[in-house]
Amino acid sequence: SAATVMAERRAFAQKIKAVEPVDFEEYLITHPPLIESGPLRDLIEFPPDDIEVLYTPRECRTLGQAVPEEGENDPHVRDCVRSYTEDWAVVNRKYDASLDFHLTSQKERQRGLPKQVFESDELPDHSSYQDDQVNLSLLQLRVIWACSIFDLKNSQPDALLPHLLDRVPNEEIDHHNEDQRKSNRHRELFALHPALDEEEPIERHCVPDVPKEHFGQRLLVKCLSLKFEIEIEPIFASLALYDVKEKKKISENFYFDLNSEQTKFMLRPHIPSAAISTLARSAVFSITYPSQDVFLVIKLEKVLQQGDIGECAEPYMVFKESDAAKNKEKLEKLRSQSEQFCQRLGRYRMPFAWTAIHLMNIVNSAGSLERDTELEMGLSGSWSERRNSSIVGRRSLERTTSGDESCSLTSFRPATLTVTNFFKQEGDRLSDEDLYKFLADMRRPSSVLRRLRPITGRLKIDISPAPENPHYCLTPDLLQVKPYPDSRVRPTKEILEFPARDIYVPNTTYRNLLHVNPQSLNFANRQGSARNITVKVQFMNGEDPSNAMPVIFGKSSCAEYSKEAYTAVVYHNRSPDFHDEVKIKLPASLTDHHHILFTFYHVSCQQKQNTPLETPVGYTWIPMLQNGRLRTGHFCLPVSLEKPPQSYSVLSPDVPLPGMKWVDNHRGVFNVEVVAASAIHTQDQYLDKFFALVHALDEHMFPVRIGDMRIMENNLEAELKSSIAALNSAQLEPVVRFLHLLLDKLVLLMVRPPVIAGQIGTLCPPTYIISESSQKSPGGLGGSVHYATMARSAVRPSSLNLNRSRSLSNSNPDISGTPTSPDDEVRSIIGSKVELRHTDLYAVYLMVNGSLMVPSCSQLFHEELALQWVVSSGSVREGALQQAWFFFELMVKSIIHHLYFTDRLQSPRKNRFPERFMDDITALVSTIAVKCVIFFFLRSLFCSSRLMFGLHKKVISVVHNLLSSHDSDPRYADPEVKARVALLYLPLIGIVMETLPQLYDFTESHNQWGRPGGPGTEEQEAEGNSMISQTVAMAIAGTSVPQMSRPSSFLLNTQSSRSLLICLLWVLKNADEMVLQKWFTDLSVSQLSRLLDLLYLCVSCFEYKSRERSPSGSAFGSQENLRWRKDMTHWRQTSEKMDKTRAELEHEAIIDGNLATEANLIILDTLEIIVQTVSVTESKESILGGVLKVLLHSMACNQSALYLQHCFATQRALVSKFPELLFEEETEQCADLCLRLLRNCSSSISTIRAHASASLYLLMRQNFEIGNNFARVKMQVTMSLSSLVGTSQNFNEEFLRRSLKTILTYAEEDLELRETTFPDQVQDLVFNLHMILSDTVKMKEHQEDPEMLIDLMYRIAKGYQTSPDLRLTWLQNMAGKHSERNNHAEAAQCLVHSAALVAEYLSMLEDRKYLPVGCVTFQNISSNVLEESAVSDDVVSPDEEGICSGKYFTEAGLVGLLEQAAASFSMAGLYEAVNEVYKVLIPVHEANRDAKKLATIHGKLQEAFGKINGKRMFGTYFRVGFYGSKFGDLDEQEFVYKEPAITKLAEISHRLESFYGERFGEDQVEVIKDSNPVDKCKLDPNKAFIQITYVEPYFDTYEMKDRITYFDKNYNLRRFVYCTPFTLDGRAHGDLHEQFKRKTNLTTSHAFPYIKTRINIIHKEEIISTPIEVAIEDMQKKTQELAFATHQDPSDAKMLQMVLQGSVGTTVNQGPLEVAQVFLSEIPSDPKLYRHHNKLRLCFKDFTKRCEDALRKNKSLIGPDQKEYQRELERNYHRLKEALQPLINRKIPQLYKPVFSFSFRDSFSRMSLRKLDV
Repeated sequence: SAATVMAERRAFAQKIKAVEPVDFEEYLITHPPLIESGPLRDLIEFPPDDIEVLYTPRECRTLGQAVPEEGENDPHVRDCVRSYTEDWAVVNRKYDASLDFHLTSQKERQRGLPKQVFESDELPDHSSYQDDQVNLSLLQLRVIWACSIFDLKNSQPDALLPHLLDRVPNEEIDHHNEDQRKSNRHRELFALHPALDEEEPIERHCVPDVPKEHFGQRLLVKCLSLKFEIEIEPIFASLALYDVKEKKKISENFYFDLNSEQTKFMLRPHIPSAAISTLARSAVFSITYPSQDVFLVIKLEKVLQQGDIGECAEPYMVFKESDAAKNKEKLEKLRSQSEQFCQRLGRYRMPFAWTAIHLMNIVNSAGSLERDTELEMGLSGSWSERRNSSIVGRRSLERTTSGDESCSLTSFRPATLTVTNFFKQEGDRLSDEDLYKFLADMRRPSSVLRRLRPITGRLKIDISPAPENPHYCLTPDLLQVKPYPDSRVRPTKEILEFPARDIYVPNTTYRNLLHVNPQSLNFANRQGSARNITVKVQFMNGEDPSNAMPVIFGKSSCAEYSKEAYTAVVYHNRSPDFHDEVKIKLPASLTDHHHILFTFYHVSCQQKQNTPLETPVGYTWIPMLQNGRLRTGHFCLPVSLEKPPQSYSVLSPDVPLPGMKWVDNHRGVFNVEVVAASAIHTQDQYLDKFFALVHALDEHMFPVRIGDMRIMENNLEAELKSSIAALNSAQLEPVVRFLHLLLDKLVLLMVRPPVIAGQIGTLCPPTYIISESSQKSPGGLGGSVHYATMARSAVRPSSLNLNRSRSLSNSNPDISGTPTSPDDEVRSIIGSKVELRHTDLYAVYLMVNGSLMVPSCSQLFHEELALQWVVSSGSVREGALQQAWFFFELMVKSIIHHLYFTDRLQSPRKNRFPERFMDDITALVSTIAVKCVIFFFLRSLFCSSRLMFGLHKKVISVVHNLLSSHDSDPRYADPEVKARVALLYLPLIGIVMETLPQLYDFTESHNQWGRPGGPGTEEQEAEGNSMISQTVAMAIAGTSVPQMSRPSSFLLNTQSSRSLLICLLWVLKNADEMVLQKWFTDLSVSQLSRLLDLLYLCVSCFEYKSRERSPSGSAFGSQENLRWRKDMTHWRQTSEKMDKTRAELEHEAIIDGNLATEANLIILDTLEIIVQTVSVTESKESILGGVLKVLLHSMACNQSALYLQHCFATQRALVSKFPELLFEEETEQCADLCLRLLRNCSSSISTIRAHASASLYLLMRQNFEIGNNFARVKMQVTMSLSSLVGTSQNFNEEFLRRSLKTILTYAEEDLELRETTFPDQVQDLVFNLHMILSDTVKMKEHQEDPEMLIDLMYRIAKGYQTSPDLRLTWLQNMAGKHSERNNHAEAAQCLVHSAALVAEYLSMLEDRKYLPVGCVTFQNISSNVLEESAVSDDVVSPDEEGICSGKYFTEAGLVGLLEQAAASFSMAGLYEAVNEVYKVLIPVHEANRDAKKLATIHGKLQEAFGKINGKRMFGTYFRVGFYGSKFGDLDEQEFVYKEPAITKLAEISHRLESFYGERFGEDQVEVIKDSNPVDKCKLDPNKAFIQITYVEPYFDTYEMKDRITYFDKNYNLRRFVYCTPFTLDGRAHGDLHEQFKRKTNLTTSHAFPYIKTRINIIHKEEIISTPIEVAIEDMQKKTQELAFATHQDPSDAKMLQMVLQGSVGTTVNQGPLEVAQVFLSEIPSDPKLYRHHNKLRLCFKDFTKRCEDALRKNKSLIGPDQKEYQRELERNYHRLKEALQPLINRKIPQLYKPVFSFSFRDSFSRMSLRKLDV
């Protein structure tokens, strides 16, 4: 029982002793290596000088360091600035460079790879076969092949392989093959294999990039010129980026001035001088999240003037530059007015116009054009592409679809853009919300903006990807970026990004900016005149006007900084919207008196006496600090009518100050947004509180005021604890930005608990913070944060250096000590820069500041961290476990510093650390190890396969990366060293073999592993197939928990399976051959078989995907896992999706080709070792069969010429050593080998052909030497060629011809066998193959003619009537072709014929009563099948060598064929035939007592019978005749074609006319429209004529009693009929008395359905009906229609009325009455017509009776509304009856007395004219 087993396992586990891990250094000291100096000795040497700590100056990208100008008075500012400026302290491992060698030099290692030649890459385009030239060449080939065998003898062979026919010992052959195979091999397998997706958490310690400022994708925009139709005043422009989807402005404004110097001079009184930084005309924009929704918005302003925006814009829309001379006076007047406004109102602006550019549209368009591309944008974003000033075409902005398509700004071609239309700004639609609506509207086809009247102008800008290091660039803080050679050059500005979504990147540089965005003002309820309103914005450090600070950035062509900024004025608007942005450089240290002051002015546009220019109409302000925190966000402020009183700055305007008057009763009327971009202010309340408390501790400033709270020293500890706990509630983005400082403070608090009121505070360790914060961020804190920098904290004042009255650590009372000096304390802390990463994206970047000269009395960081971790519990412990990587990295970094700076690296390991610390580490590692083991085993037991997949995927990735690192490590380059390393991984072979059932099936076959038994059977499991014993597994795990089996349903995905297999191949490639051979010797037969299955899978896994088959370039690049790119750096994903260059695709193809070649050569090496291993064992037969199977599979895959040479050499050696393997045991594989060799004999690559020809010749030779005959190979080669011809699309007979000649040449030069019959037998075989090929050419010629193709295949199959194997092959080829064209009935017939053929031979071989006796058994299925019985009379016996040796000539083969036939019949809807097939099958299964199969069959029969009564439609038939010499063999041939159901005559006519028109020329093919007999003499001999006639199945009267059902009338059809009307004078139609009809009966050679869709007509009979006979047939038909309509169930009134109307309605020409009047009005003079006269008279009697019945039926069906219609029909009927009465009552007296002495059986015998054509 399970309980007993578990008890035994527990008892066994208790006996296992835990072994202490080996101390490597100690072992080396006590056991000096015996290996002499060399690569292996270097491998085990431990470098003593590996570690050093280096101080690296922090790289600064600007010329000057970004630091506060006013110093660092505030401790928080001081700490922040220090963390951004201090040097790095880097731990350098001198011998660690190889670890990241794999990543850094992958391309280096791929240089110089040879290009492998693959036939699939050399093949021509098959579509070219349609060309006339190719058709011509095919016809020429046909002529060549039609020539005599003499041509083959005189053709040129391929090069012969030297020494092929020499008798050489097998050992020497193997040695030569090995030398050839091992030469010029690529040494590094992983250099050819792509790296795994970077998402995987592989802990590879690569040195990452130094932390630096974050940038998105960077775009360079150069503003070249701005010109309008008139130039009368200065225009001011700005650029900014907007994201419509996010509804967010994603960049600050870039202001630029493109005015002429003359125009600028108009503003000289207001702008005395312009700083160089404000003259920029180019800007670099950063976009972290590029998308299809980003727009570049251009806004224009002008100097304020009298009049609203529409009035001011009117001149720009009215005047044209071309009319300047005509409008000279008006323009001068306008210019004069502008000068006046500039002089008086020059400091004020007004909105003017705007436009927008859909950024991604420009980028995508430019990416597809020439480099120097000009795009002209018109109204609503349409543009023209210009090259050399010529307009090539027009496109619209909507051409780029919206969505998440790839958006890359890094590699498009630079484009010059000309914007030609601007939109007038509307005074009431200036807000951002209005702008987003406009931008969204621009993307619609029917944009509202298109209907607006534009302002015509020309703004010319360049857009290009920003260079990596642009010259003359200024940061958003106006610092000069390196390189900056000359300060006088016009700069380029970097524009600050406002990301659409959060970016989790720590701060690395000092920045302290504020953006103030006034949004709207509502003075509707304000008393007095306030209409032209502007807002003056000032940043104040006090209440006095002189306290305005010059920190407001200038816009364009002005001073660099100013003390005030004015918003644009909307004329005569009391409630204006604003779109201005005021950028402020914040002082580093803020006080309570710092505030932003807003002063509202009414500007007087008209110059009036005693009227000031500006009148203040309101005031409001925003204090910068509130409770010590920076105030940002949206504000709705009240506005005061009076100047604020003294000391107002410390209060908010929301406070109702006494005696002040406010607009609108102190309601909020002014909306403004304040946004900070600060590396000083966290803008998070929890972080702010924590830092404030820590600094209070540092500065010893009590009481501390935080918000409304006043914290005294005695309750500081509790507040500090709560603030640390509250950090978990902080927003993730500010936590990440200030993570370096935050961690620094936390570590300091942990290592040096603060002394508060003489007592040491007890604080929570930082493990809690890290773990809790990680839960806050998706994917863990490490997955969200790039870098964390821990800077040194401020030095504590000496007053805190008190003697401690408590122990240093509350958790461990044994630790006590006295704090030393502050400097010593600081040095004892690891002030480090840490990169956090949870995935493989980045490695830890630990950079430490300060030395660790730590006195013995102080607590070291790594010791305290280990202690805190060990004693932690609950959620803290769990959280720390999840983030163990982070704490271990910190611990290791601290340890390194401690050892390095205390010179302990050289001391023995046991002396480096105190025993207490070692105990803590031991406990910690044990805890984590147990946790992990239990976690993994529980997961194995209980979790789903999806979770298991994640676990296995990680393990595989670890192994892959380890081996990849070994492969690329230059220390292991020596083969001897690499073999020793590979030895360590030898168990991996067994592990992968065990994993075989879980690997992805790359073979894409039904039998997963391509082997009959397949792995994982009960017998194998019982034999103990496990490669790793339970004991070893438990010892490795260090646990007594027994190993659990994994779920059998679990499957690895493609990438994981591939990674595991490449690791396996690496071990097989690099391990020593003798070791592998010894290892293989110990494997059982089943284990070796599983290893071969694994190699079989490897062949499929690493098959080369040709360039046509893998359009995406690399066959191996997986795009499954891009989550890290989406989360972290979104744009990387987009750039990877872009189309690769041709050079990159070529390079990838070279790598893929080399990987496929090397992988298969490793497999070949392994197969050779397996052969050497088992050749002396008893089980060699079964194993060698598996080896041959892998070899054959590799030949069938897409392989390089280089590999195939070695593969054929190995195959030749294998057959030479073990000839009985192929010719006696693995006979099926002999057939496969012949097929593979023959296919390669037709290769377009000469080296492949040469080796394949050599192998094929030696195969014949070895078969001959066994028994003076090579009948088996001869038969298999012939069958293989037949199969190849029937199925292969890439088969080339010209190349095969050369190979046949090569084989002939070998036979002629083989001196040993010259006197035997062997050369003659070879020649006979080659000539036979040559004849098959002649038919092949014809088949290729008719590849597009399905009927002719099947006819040729039919003819070839008929030629093999005495060769059952080959006939069966061709029948199956025909079945395949029919299935491709959905001709399931014909495919079923081919399979029935195949089964009948097999049954004939089985009946000769075995006498089993339950088996069919031969073809006769199948005749109920088809009468055609009897033709297969011809073989039974032949001398061929199934007992002969090579005859009936295929897998189908067995009972199982027969059953399989019949089951396939039944399935095809079912698909064809021929369910009755399914029953007949199962009648043959059921006795076989009954005899075998196979109840399961019988149940299945009866279920299918029930299903088939259930469908019989459903609606079915079978084929439609046409007679097709070909006339003309152009048709060749088809000339004057007539066929019956079977077409799909409901095929119209026009359809088949069009198909045949089109096909032959393409072949001969449209004007050379003509379709004969009628169905009259064709006189070929009257036809144009230079044309091809086709006659197509619809025919119907024809049955004699006696047949009709057996053909009852719809199936009966459509199955086994051999006779067809069609009718042709004619008159004696040659016309088709005439009057009733002259209308004759010709009935043509056709008989085909076989019954439909047959194994062909067209069958020859072998018999034709014509019957001519006289006019009266035609009339009789018509009346009989009409009467039948009436009877059917009357008795139809359910009744159909509409159909009944339609038939009645045609019978008794208003008489028309050739209606019933006219027929009666023509033929019954007089008794015929010719006695021979008496009976016809009488028969017609009786027909009319019956007709009138049926009409009466129909009228009665109709009366019962109609409603009241049709009664009048019924009466009309009845009146018509009575008239007809009265008219017919005298005609049908007249009898011919002569019929009632004997006139003739003989009687006639039927009218046709008496009168019909018969013409017989046989």
